[in-house]
Formats: sequence, structure tokens, C-alpha cells
Amino acid sequence: MYRPTLYSKHDQTMNDFAELFNRFPDYRYIEMRPNPVKTYDNDGVFLDHLHKRKIGYDWEYRDRYFANCIFQYPTLGQFERKIRKPSIQISLQCDSTETGIAAAWHSDWKLEEQQHLDLRTDYEEKEKGTTRYTNKFKIYSYEKIGDFKRMIAAALEFQIYSSEIF
Repeated sequence: MYRPTLYSKHDQTMNDFAELFNRFPDYRYIEMRPNPVKTYDNDGVFLDHLHKRKIGYDWEYRDRYFANCIFQYPTLGQFERKIRKPSIQISLQCDSTETGIAAAWHSDWKLEEQQHLDLRTDYEEKEKGTTRYTNKFKIYSYEKIGDFKRMIAAALEFQIYSSEIF
């Protein structure tokens, strides 16, 4: 993350979401487990204790363009440096009001063209980065956490790690 001012908000929103996910009574054998320490790799994993499988995830807190489960653009972006990591299969982007997440599979981003952009940081200079954008993402409301947990359970059971599982 190139915006250190958001580190604590990132961790707090991820931990709150994991608690909500794990508290949901269905699919108790699926656990969202954030990494206890920052690894600069994935942010954690979804563990399937029944089938002995896992999905690595990246978590982002979006302070702009995404609030109240409404994302302002038709495509969702991700940094190439994250898409390339074999330890991350899905990215989750939390909205600024902590009412929804946008979920997208890295396999779908890999089908899209790379774009080279100047990206926002906490500093005056921009980060020159490579990103990809996809329209194959889905927004899940915190109020309907069961829909998201069902999707993760199905992805793990059937080993489908793309938008096909939405």
C-alpha cells in the first residue's frame, strides 16, 4: 500500500469484516483468516477446513468512489504487482462506509490489457504503476454477508476461481 495514512483503517476494516464473515452461521467450515502480521504478500486466506483448500485474498479500503455499496465506475482496477502474486486469487475492496465490498478474481483481471498510469499516493509525487481493469466484479452488501460466504464456499468446493462463480 502506497498510502500509509490508510494502514490502520485497512487493518481495522479487514478485521471487522473477517469477524462478520466468521460469525455468519452457514458454512462454519469456511474461515476468513487475516494475517496476524503484515507480510507484503497476501492479506490473509479463506480456509476450507472440510475440503482442505484455501484462497489467498488482498484487502483494500477505498476512501473514494465507493460508498454505501455503490461503486462509481463500470470497471474495477487492480495493481499489476498484486495480480502477479500467485498467493492472491481474489481482491476485496471495502467501501468507505463499511457497508459493502467489491470482489474480483485475479484470473479475470489477467484477461484484460495492462494500463500504465500515474497513481495517487500520500505524497506529492505520483506512483507510476501498471494496472488492469475488469467489469467482472460483484458488490456484496455486509447486510447479506451470506451471499458472499456462499460464493466463497462454492469457489472452494468446485475450485472455480473466476467470475463464473458469481
